[in-house]
Amino acid sequence: MPITRRDLFRAAGATAGVTLLSGCAARAGAPAVAASEAFVVPPFAAPTAEKPLKLCFNENLLGMSPKAKKAAMQAVAEAASYYPFAEAEKMRAACARFMKAKPENIMLSHGSAESIRASIEAYITPDAALFVPELTYSDGEDTARKNGLKVVKVPMGPNWSIDIDAMRKAAAAHKGRAIVYFVNPNNPTSTIADSEKLLAWIRSRPRNTFFVIDEAYAEYVTDPAYVSCKTLVDAGYDNLCVLKTFSKIFAMAGLRLGFAYAAPEVIKTIRKQVAYDVMINVVAIRAGLAEIDDKQFLETSLNENTKARNVLHATLDELGIEYLKGQTNFAFMNLKAPLKPFVDRMAARHILVGRPFPPAVEWCRVSLGTAADMQYFCEALREFRKNGWV
Repeated sequence: MPITRRDLFRAAGATAGVTLLSGCAARAGAPAVAASEAFVVPPFAAPTAEKPLKLCFNENLLGMSPKAKKAAMQAVAEAASYYPFAEAEKMRAACARFMKAKPENIMLSHGSAESIRASIEAYITPDAALFVPELTYSDGEDTARKNGLKVVKVPMGPNWSIDIDAMRKAAAAHKGRAIVYFVNPNNPTSTIADSEKLLAWIRSRPRNTFFVIDEAYAEYVTDPAYVSCKTLVDAGYDNLCVLKTFSKIFAMAGLRLGFAYAAPEVIKTIRKQVAYDVMINVVAIRAGLAEIDDKQFLETSLNENTKARNVLHATLDELGIEYLKGQTNFAFMNLKAPLKPFVDRMAARHILVGRPFPPAVEWCRVSLGTAADMQYFCEALREFRKNGWV
C-alpha cells in the first residue's frame, strides 16, 4: 500500500524519536528557557489615537510572559526552518499534563476556532441540528450554517442566563442527532451556566446527543460553584468534548493555539476533520510550552484580572448601572439606551468597547485590561454620567 503525505505526518507526530526525525529534532529541539525575573504588570499609559485602549476583543492586555516572548523569538531563529512534528508532540504532552490526562485525550488546533469547527463537523449527520443558547459565541452557529445544518436557538433565561432546562427540552424534542454548543463561562454575558444541571444533563447520556463545551474563559473563574466539564471526560464520558485556548489567560491570541480535550475515540473522530494536528505553528508551540507551566505568570494574570473586575464592578455599583456578575475577562453592562452613541463617545476618548450582541441590543460588553486600565475607563464612565450620557 502506498504511503501518503498524511500517513507520513501522522507517523512523524506519533513517533517523534525515530530515525526519520532524529536529525531534525536535534536541530529544532526546544532548549530549556532560563528562568526570567518575575512577571510584572506593565505600567499604565494613557491611550492615544494611535494606541487606543482596546477593551473590545477580550484579549489579555498584560501580554505574554517574558519566558514565552523569549521562547517565541528563539523559535524563529532556531526552529522555523523545520517541520514541527516533534514540537507538536511536546505540546500535546504538555496540554495533557495541564489537564492531568494523556496525550491521546488531546487534539491540537489553531486557536479554539478550528476545534469548534472540527468538533461540530465531526458529528454532523443528515438528521442533525445544532442547539445553541440565543446569546453565545457565534462560531458554532457559523460552522453549522456553512454546512447547511439546522440551527435551533434556545431563548435565554433570567438575566441572560443559559437556560439548561430549556436547552435540554429542545434537544430532546429533536428526532435526529442533537449537537449542543455554547461557551461556559459564556460570551458575551460573562456568566457561568448552572454546573449541577449541565453536568447532570451530560451524565444522563441523552440519545444521539453530542456536547461541545467551549471553556475558553475557565481559567478566569473564581466562583467555587463552577465545575469544568473536564471532570466528565476524566470520568470516561464519550458524549462530549471540552475546548481550550491559549488566546485568553495565556495572552497568545495572535499566535493561534488551542486544543480539544475528550475521550480518545472522540479525539480520533474529531481529528478526521483537520488536515494535520501536528502542523501547528512552531512559534506558538514554543511560546505555549514556556507559558503553560509558568505558574507565576498565570497567577499574576488571574489576580490582575480579578482586581480589574472588582474596580469595574465597584464603579458600576457606584453609578447604579446594571451588569451581570461575571467570571471572565470582560463584563456585560446594561446601558438602557442604544449602544452606538456610547461606543462612539468612548472611541473619541481612545477607548474601544464591544460591538452589538443581538438580542441584547442595549447591553455593552467591556473587556478587562489591567486594574489601572479599568480605573481610566471608569473615570470616563463617571464623566459620561455627569454629561447624562449613561
